Amino acid sequence: MQNELIHHGISDRELIKYWGIDELRLHLIKTVIELDNDETIDDCLGMFKSVQQLRKQCFNKPNSIEEKMVVLNELIDGCGIESIQVSEELYQDSYWGNCIGTYINLGDTYITTIVYNTIDREFEVISYGDYFETKEAELQSELDNKPPY
Repeated sequence: MQNELIHHGISDRELIKYWGIDELRLHLIKTVIELDNDETIDDCLGMFKSVQQLRKQCFNKPNSIEEKMVVLNELIDGCGIESIQVSEELYQDSYWGNCIGTYINLGDTYITTIVYNTIDREFEVISYGDYFETKEAELQSELDNKPPY
């Protein structure tokens, strides 16, 4: 579900501790993810300086996922947004290419962060390392079990 944060068993209290934020900021993070009306997204996300800068840099308007990730990066004090790519043999999408996700870089492969899963179109709370290893194994298994043509 694109507008829901998948927790993977991590409590709100743990997220507050991991990211050094308060309950209000966590509520704001969830609200940003849950936005689904284009007009509301434009108005709400447009108030953030990070989104204003992104919009100025782009020739075409960025999509809502890109804008949400920029805001989430700001809210959890991340180091930027990175893509998670696998070989084209494992995954290929007409929009995302071989990108299986984007994540907020917090400086450590196994620290809990926010990942946007481009395959299932949902936001997840998980480390980049755990996400990559799990998805790569799933995709490899699908490829291995695919009948030959």
